[in-house]
Amino acid sequence: MTFLDTGIMVGAVLEAHPEHAACLSALEDSERPFTDAHALAETFATLTGFYRVPTEAAAELTLSMRELIEVEALKLADYETAIREARGRGVMGGGIYDSLHATIARRKSAARIVTRNPSHFQHVAPDIEILTP
Repeated sequence: MTFLDTGIMVGAVLEAHPEHAACLSALEDSERPFTDAHALAETFATLTGFYRVPTEAAAELTLSMRELIEVEALKLADYETAIREARGRGVMGGGIYDSLHATIARRKSAARIVTRNPSHFQHVAPDIEILTP
């Protein structure tokens, strides 16, 4: 299984994105790709905030991801695990969100995480292969 990070989804849905082709390919070529529900919220936030995509279009683009990949719901236990592990991994600030993604990837037995930000996952997922498109 392959966990897809937010940046891959953003690049895949934005045709004008400089890495669109690579992100779309990562999405299409991944074996059993999935993400977590929090990544959908991050995708929407990135589209509307950084890329200034109008809210209606961003919502449609974000929700269309559900047709392309499996979206795993978050459980309280996932948050507890990510927060507990943060102490030992030195996770601070917004790094907790990547730690949460890694927790979901582990729970689903992902073999790899595909991301545009490999440095974000090096210390929260040293046990999972980290790939970039």
